[in-house]
Amino acid sequence: MSIAAAVRAAGRPLRVGLIGYGTIGSYVAERLIDGKTLPNARLAAVLVRQPREQAPSLLEGSGALFTTDRAAFFSAEWDIAVEVAGQDVVRTHGEHCLRALGRHFMITSVGALCDDGLHAALLSAAEAGGAQLLLAAGALPAIDWMSSAALEAVDEVTITQTKKPEGWRGTPAEDLVDLASLEAATVVFEGVAREAATLYPKNANVAAALALATAGLDATRVRLVADPGVAGARIDISPRG
Repeated sequence: MSIAAAVRAAGRPLRVGLIGYGTIGSYVAERLIDGKTLPNARLAAVLVRQPREQAPSLLEGSGALFTTDRAAFFSAEWDIAVEVAGQDVVRTHGEHCLRALGRHFMITSVGALCDDGLHAALLSAAEAGGAQLLLAAGALPAIDWMSSAALEAVDEVTITQTKKPEGWRGTPAEDLVDLASLEAATVVFEGVAREAATLYPKNANVAAALALATAGLDATRVRLVADPGVAGARIDISPRG
């Protein structure tokens, strides 16, 4: 049964458990709590790594559990866990959530699935637990369309991700170029999606998601560009068949 069908049958909102509460996690939590953006879903629990003296003020009155205790989180009543904390979380909690708990698991750190063994284990766990493994589309809202288009013999897909130089700080790009002094667009990586998601785990999840939905991790070419003249982050996609 699909998640939507299960929620309709239960006659209640979808209960969401967040794993992580950084920039993305707090954004998702806010949208779940406001009752307007996602009226058919509510925040049920949040699992974080580092303890805090108190839960964020945003969660006050929401009824959501905020904890560092894994056992407490996985015992809470939620329907789907949403990973917003990095690839390690996918490896640590994905299979347990899908197989042992039989609950749905959504991944934002899609690059984790470049590990073929992990990918296979998660798919097997989802089947065994009767749950769904879901990939967040992120900055690719038309990914369903692109996946359908890829059925028509797409041999290769190229994705170019362009950001301002500061957007590549904390990545291997810093070892390749002086980001602070760039005056023109500069390619900081060119290769396949599998390698991009491994070297740039926080930056190439979009490329990994596109690859998994279309030509595959080894037939999707990725160019990562630092451009001081770009107005904001930009993604260009070119299929070839």
